[in-house]
Amino acid sequence: MDDDVLTLLDKSGQWTHRERHRHHRFEIDIPERTREIRLRFRWGPLDLGEEHLGNGITLSLFGPAGFRGGAMRSSADQRITIGETSADPGFLAGPIPAGPWTLVISASEILNDGIESGELTWYLEASAAIAGADAAQTAGPVTPAPAVIAKRPPPGAASAAAWYRGDLHSHTIHSDGDITVPDRVRGAVERGLDFLAITDHNTISHHRELVGWPDAITPIRGSEVTTFHGHLNCFGLTEVIDWRDAARGSGAARIVEQAHRQDALISINHPSAFGDPWCSGCHWDYALVDFATIDAIEVWNGRWRMAESDNNGALAFWTDLLDAGFRPTAVSGTDSHSAEEDDYTALPMNRVHATDRSEAAILEGIRRGRVILSSGPTLSFRAGGSDGREITVPGEHLPADGRLDLTATIDDLEAPATLRFVTSGAATEIGLAGPGSTPLARQKLVAKTWWRLELREGSAETGDVLVMTNPVFVGEP
Repeated sequence: MDDDVLTLLDKSGQWTHRERHRHHRFEIDIPERTREIRLRFRWGPLDLGEEHLGNGITLSLFGPAGFRGGAMRSSADQRITIGETSADPGFLAGPIPAGPWTLVISASEILNDGIESGELTWYLEASAAIAGADAAQTAGPVTPAPAVIAKRPPPGAASAAAWYRGDLHSHTIHSDGDITVPDRVRGAVERGLDFLAITDHNTISHHRELVGWPDAITPIRGSEVTTFHGHLNCFGLTEVIDWRDAARGSGAARIVEQAHRQDALISINHPSAFGDPWCSGCHWDYALVDFATIDAIEVWNGRWRMAESDNNGALAFWTDLLDAGFRPTAVSGTDSHSAEEDDYTALPMNRVHATDRSEAAILEGIRRGRVILSSGPTLSFRAGGSDGREITVPGEHLPADGRLDLTATIDDLEAPATLRFVTSGAATEIGLAGPGSTPLARQKLVAKTWWRLELREGSAETGDVLVMTNPVFVGEP
């Protein structure tokens, strides 16, 4: 017997900019024996005629047990199916219990279309595919695709302590990317990455595709928590983060709390990027933030000179936090949404010093600040403190007097670049490096509170960053 299809919701409306930055709720009542929930979500206009000037609204679904998916896509006409054993990208398959469910339209950006009465028009339809009586009697038990594959992902090949290279920010068709998970992973392996975080917006549906990753690369379970006032990457997630009550004055505290309750690591993304109306929430606008709870800051998003990312602004933001006594780790991300974007030159990668290539070890290396960011060249260093101790990885500590002797080696450099010793309030040029392998040294340096190394293209202090270390700190841990 065929399924019966019952209409649960059929609504439309028009919103102006006064409805932006709001979550609009619609209740539906799911009947017994429902096998699929079918949604259609249409809205417009999407594009207002200029690049980066458009409306943006997204649809999410919540069941009695919580989150069941989100559709953050650049599409103005979406058809979505959520079933017991399968679901469209962005959504989670599983049992469909009878009772109240909630649809949420999150209006991130609504712009008037050039006239005073400009409006966004939306249409939302929901229906239930209900198993017939005969099918209900003969059907076996449902074995849904799990929302989370496992508490721990495949660990990757066992290996010793070393530097591991990977990307901590990427997207697929599970949100606003146009590349599948297998193709995203295949490209990362071809580029020689050791680990990869897929961080689709406000969902973990891509986690169901963790099984089957090649042994050559370690998956980092991620999600980009995308709110009206800031974006945060969470790494090591086992459950989705509920972002809906993140008011600007909250400092994103509840999001951070949910992540840390899962032992996940949280990072502020592209804090100085263009925000509204170009990209809703892309600029970090939260007030009353407890930065002691923030694990990392994405200081390098995409290519260094991408104006919309303002990486120099992000670097200044992170530096101010270091000077104020906070110690978030600097990380980078390609923020790639397609295979074409993967082919851009000078994309940043994270080199993490970890005890092995497992997700847990990679995340622990990030927590400890053992990270060097690079768009290609490699940098190694050795710093000797006044107590005779030598440091070879960032995140460590040297004596409180701040005195040190430094040696560094630059490899895989294609054009001349300048290495600088950066400490609180000052930068000292160490030397010019050229193609090939270049050793550099400087004695009797003095650091205040912290120091790091920075390799910039050419000789000007404003050249593109090619390599950046996290700090070595001065004084006791």
